[in-house]
Amino acid sequence: MVKIIRYNPFNPQVPALPEFFVGRNKELEEFQKNLAQTMHGSPMNMSITGNRGMGKTSILAKMEDLARKNRCLVFRMSNYEGSVSDIPTLTDYLVLGIKQEMLSNSMLMEKISGIGDWIKTLKPEFSYKEFSLRIEEKKIAAQSILRKNFVGIWNKVRDDYSAIVVLIDEAEALERVEGALEFLRETFQRLASEAKYSIVLSGKLNFPERMSESFSPLNRFFPTSALENFTKHEISQYIDRKLSTVGVHCDESVKMKIFEKSEGHPYVVVSMCAHVFDQLKENENRLTESHYGMASPRILFQLEKDFFNPMFHPISPKAKKVIIKVAKSVKRKEFLFKDVVGALHMKSTEVAPYIQEAVRKGILNKPRRANYHFFHGLFMEFVKGKNEDDF
Repeated sequence: MVKIIRYNPFNPQVPALPEFFVGRNKELEEFQKNLAQTMHGSPMNMSITGNRGMGKTSILAKMEDLARKNRCLVFRMSNYEGSVSDIPTLTDYLVLGIKQEMLSNSMLMEKISGIGDWIKTLKPEFSYKEFSLRIEEKKIAAQSILRKNFVGIWNKVRDDYSAIVVLIDEAEALERVEGALEFLRETFQRLASEAKYSIVLSGKLNFPERMSESFSPLNRFFPTSALENFTKHEISQYIDRKLSTVGVHCDESVKMKIFEKSEGHPYVVVSMCAHVFDQLKENENRLTESHYGMASPRILFQLEKDFFNPMFHPISPKAKKVIIKVAKSVKRKEFLFKDVVGALHMKSTEVAPYIQEAVRKGILNKPRRANYHFFHGLFMEFVKGKNEDDF
């Protein structure tokens, strides 16, 4: 007889569906304010930044849901890293992406006569033979193409949609394309007087810190919200919503343990919940401390395998050595740069490049100048278990 496996409502491999989304009130209020401005002819944009597993894709899904409920046409751009290598290919991707979104919209196809044939005419006009053009000339040509196509799209759908929202996930990939973010800023700034477009960037973005001056054009055009860890209340709310779909309850003491151990990190919360739920027997409908205790070894093993190791592995061997030394020399996950330099008996110029590499990779956070902390206490313990001589 085949045993029926119980459905687990927690899945750390997929973003949260809008109906199970919790928290992020500040970011969503900002988005809705921007949406209202855009719908009334004064487009506004924003960016969301956060380390791996902080729920950047989940909040974009929630924003898409809110935008659609406000009669917006939405294009969500993701998984494009291999397809976008320069500004012309970015232009190509955006135009063809909007085109695909329109073709897949049955309401649009039914309501607007002849739009199917018109959509087929949308295409970038950039001459790929003219690669002798300088970068600045290519950018100007691409701006003209994108504006022409996007204005044409808006004029075609303006009677049926209140605005067009472009959501760009994994936007750190665009930071690696020379001039891409500046190109988007300049293009959409000019579009603002001709069409109602709002754009949201989401990713492990570096430009907010790199251009921290308040007058930075990028920071002004894409004001940044940094995602923070969940509160105890938000975790409790999330657990209750998910468990309500399967008729299971969770003891408050278990929620507290998950909050304390996860530190409110979204991915860690979901992973822990999934493993605790797996301990339920078929006839049980309550998560207790007993289930939590049985799940603990598996939680740590799986986090190291699926989350911590993939973050630690890509950094350079020298950076690994430095980070291991740092983890073993500090008592808490927060530390000052000067204290680490003294403890490692290294020159600041020798330590700084590897600390910065760790910040870029999301292993360390930098809340203030010369202040750092490991992104998670469990990750710090994971690093402490490493031997620097292995690298």
